[in-house]
Amino acid sequence: MTIATLPAIGEADARIERRLWELATCDSASIWEAQDALSSAVAEAGMHFEGRAYPVCLRPLAIDCGLANHLSAAAEAVIKLLDVAAEMYCCNEDVQDQFPAYKNLRHWITNLPKHWPVVRICRLEGLFGSDGYYKIIETNAEAPGGVIQNGLAAKIWTRIPNPLTHGLSLDVSKQPFAKDPNCFVGELVSTYYAVTGSERRTAAVVNFRGRYTNEVDWIVNGLRDAGVKAELLDASAMKRTPRGLVGPDGDLIELVYNKLDPRDIIDANESGDYLDACAAQEVVSINPWISQWILSDKAILAVLSDDRFSSNFNAEQIELIARHVPWTRLVRAGVTTDPERRRIELIGYIRKNKANLVLKPSNATRGEHVLVGPLTSSEVWEERLERAARNPYVVQEYVRPGEVTALHLPSRSIKKMAYGIDCYVFGG
Repeated sequence: MTIATLPAIGEADARIERRLWELATCDSASIWEAQDALSSAVAEAGMHFEGRAYPVCLRPLAIDCGLANHLSAAAEAVIKLLDVAAEMYCCNEDVQDQFPAYKNLRHWITNLPKHWPVVRICRLEGLFGSDGYYKIIETNAEAPGGVIQNGLAAKIWTRIPNPLTHGLSLDVSKQPFAKDPNCFVGELVSTYYAVTGSERRTAAVVNFRGRYTNEVDWIVNGLRDAGVKAELLDASAMKRTPRGLVGPDGDLIELVYNKLDPRDIIDANESGDYLDACAAQEVVSINPWISQWILSDKAILAVLSDDRFSSNFNAEQIELIARHVPWTRLVRAGVTTDPERRRIELIGYIRKNKANLVLKPSNATRGEHVLVGPLTSSEVWEERLERAARNPYVVQEYVRPGEVTALHLPSRSIKKMAYGIDCYVFGG
């Protein structure tokens, strides 16, 4: 199924685009009045991003049913690919070699959970390729942000009079977490029941040294509203006992959701009890360590897209990968294949094809140290390539993002902006 290319990804969106330009020319005040009302409503609802204003734009991206179905099918199929990749990592040394940073952590990683899919909650980040297909550029299989607040933001957005959507019938309730912002908490609870066959009583949202607290209060309160005794705990505050994992008060903890950067706890000796208990499945952990470290690492896309590993997938899955996973490789000297399956020496290829490539640290978050080749000078590219050859980096085919006209809040201007579409997946 080929999807129409951007910027017009649906008739409703094309109408919004035209309407925005019209109002920007003749009545921009009406747009900014509505945007200010939206920003105020979001702030009043207590939403924030690490203490800063939670950014929600008045201008929606309106997609039609065909595109929505395309996104859903692609995202759900990719989750099944991650199950296959998890099993590959546990038994294939060549796959393990794609993740050198985790060599000493395999005793925690390779004990797969009893529930499938392995990744219960994730956010797939994607762009549309020149062929019209949705391309997964990152998997975010650890503890994605926005699982509650984006749904709340969508509901608030529907209540603000919007000059851009006048005369259009747009229904955000087709997004499950906009219809019910607690569906994320529901997934936590249902996973526990699927694993144990019993109702949960206690849970912890697990942080480390105060980092990444965004949405934690919403998650804890949502669990409490569901009848669970829940609290925020640091990974170092829990102890492993013969009864199981316990918190500072000695109460047994049955369910944990990791809201931390898994890189931070690799060398943290004070978190050993927590790491061991999760790996031994003495507590239901969402998501498990293989999701936190391997399936969220950008090198997982190298495993999926490299012909060396294609024998692990059936014909339908191979076609799915070709459509939805951009060419990706772990940066290291040696021979591999390029996007056209021609044999190449990788470092030389990266050096010569800057305009078509992106360099990324394989295990960083929030866009840290990402270099987009077409937007990077040759000098900086060469310097980063030398660093990438010595550290875990991936190189990925550049997928040019689409553009929409939108409100740029920091400058209070209306301009063309690049965008992608993220797909949240709960329970497969």
